[in-house]
Amino acid sequence: MFKKIIPLALTGLCLGVFAFPINAQAAATAKTISVGSATLPVIVGVVDLPTVSNPFDPAQARLLATITKPDKSKLEIEGFWYQEFKIQNINGQRRSMKVGDPHWRINFTSTIPGEYQLSIEAKLLNQAPVIINHTVVTNYSAVTKVKTSGKSFVKGSEPFIPIAYNIAWANRFEEIEKYDRWFSKASKAGVNVARVWMASWSLGIEWTDTGLGDYSKRLDRAWLLDKVFELGAKHAVGINLVFINHGAFSTTTNPEWYSNPYNSANGGPIANAGDFATSEEAWKFWERRVRYIAARYAAYPSLFTWEWWNEVNFTPINSKDLSVWTKKSNALLDAWDPYDTMITSSWSSGASLQDWDGLDYAVTHVYDAGDPIKSLTVQADALRAAVPNKPILVGEMGSGTLTEDPFSDPKGLHLHNSQWAATFVGFAGPASYWWWDIYVDPLNLWPITSGLAKLTKSLDLATMTPARQSCLPLTTCLTLSSPKTTIGWIRHNNFDRSAKTQLLLDAAIESLRTKKPIKTKFSDPVSGGGTVSISVPTNGTYSLTFSNTFTGKIISTSKVVSKKQSLALKVPKFTGDIAFRAEAVLP
Repeated sequence: MFKKIIPLALTGLCLGVFAFPINAQAAATAKTISVGSATLPVIVGVVDLPTVSNPFDPAQARLLATITKPDKSKLEIEGFWYQEFKIQNINGQRRSMKVGDPHWRINFTSTIPGEYQLSIEAKLLNQAPVIINHTVVTNYSAVTKVKTSGKSFVKGSEPFIPIAYNIAWANRFEEIEKYDRWFSKASKAGVNVARVWMASWSLGIEWTDTGLGDYSKRLDRAWLLDKVFELGAKHAVGINLVFINHGAFSTTTNPEWYSNPYNSANGGPIANAGDFATSEEAWKFWERRVRYIAARYAAYPSLFTWEWWNEVNFTPINSKDLSVWTKKSNALLDAWDPYDTMITSSWSSGASLQDWDGLDYAVTHVYDAGDPIKSLTVQADALRAAVPNKPILVGEMGSGTLTEDPFSDPKGLHLHNSQWAATFVGFAGPASYWWWDIYVDPLNLWPITSGLAKLTKSLDLATMTPARQSCLPLTTCLTLSSPKTTIGWIRHNNFDRSAKTQLLLDAAIESLRTKKPIKTKFSDPVSGGGTVSISVPTNGTYSLTFSNTFTGKIISTSKVVSKKQSLALKVPKFTGDIAFRAEAVLP
């Protein structure tokens, strides 16, 4: 916390020369730039303060706003240095262009309607502290941020299911139009979270071109990240913001260490990437970066979670040092994010072996071309055993780490099965798929989540009991049950990417044997339906609905009476898979 200068006294004698805060509203002024909304922060600008050489260095300049809320409670918000931009397109060449003069800003959230009184203290190098008073009146309450509650996610008093995609970056200077298109298409299918990276090639604010601790040359990227948050608000998509991608400190996997400004070869403080977690000098710059990012983005209601690392195991940082570093970093957000945004991190594998202490929920990354019911069941069981009382998610999913093959899986079957399997084997939501830019979007696979979003609406998946039920021939039936609701997924065992791959392999062998053209198209497997007995928690009358897993379209509805805690379901004929939801009818 920044404190005012106070007199030093020793045995009644005053030592030194003191600079007391002065009211300098005539020189420096605050202005409400945006009164905000339920999904956007209040933005206050401060102008006409003396300039310093590096406004990102708190030793040179620091603004701290003490905000008295309408209920008289107080919070402290750090200010940040801001520059407006616009994107120009001249003869097909895009670039960012500055608009207006840089200035200080303060972002905060209107958690309750009413009058917010700001006392902004500006302390600048070689200047007396300046106090600027400002008032903002709002008539709304911002939407509640998602929190964790035991194994579940909640938004206010309602359960929240993160239906997510990795949408980590876009081509330079195309961020606004692409994120707008991606978020629009995804949200229409029920997607409510996007995982976005602050990568060096995209929205990262610190890299070799900036040097450490001065983000002036990348303020256009910070502005573009503002726009991503605004687009998230527009489309009701929360942002899972990843601070550091593994490559930045890796020499082996997607290595960028040789271009990293922390590298002593580039003028940085450390020669070994593993020392990032222990070097005091490196920590000073990391602390500065977190301070700026929190000041700028914490107030956005569309911020879903902070994620420290993507796949940190690809760096040379050891587990012990990482645990200490994570706790220290958490303390920074405790101080600078008054909205208590969730925090997590990630590893590429072995999630059940990691230290999740101090993190709000656990995630695993799974790249496996096999049947997701099998691969994700193993992952869920291991992670739940290691983290029994927190939500668990699949943070990344794909059939492979190099690419996603549109020829062998043009309809997104593995994507579909991954999302459904994760939901039914014990995770708190569907798997978050990778390959958004070269697979999901070009093949327009965004609508795939529609059926799952409709089926799970208003349910607290993490508290429901998963089960594998006896089923129709050549099918698997997975259910989730609460005292009043049971949902189920019945899938033909050959309705899987790996099964189709085997059919292609068999066809290739047959083509070589017979010297006839290879068969490349195979019909989706069909189940003739039939009667299935499903265990339910209570006896009584149930309203039963069967639906299409891709679209959510209702196939049939009926009333069924349970006997001995068992429902006899007449499953209609289906192709591939089918979903059902049984709701207990209140007497």
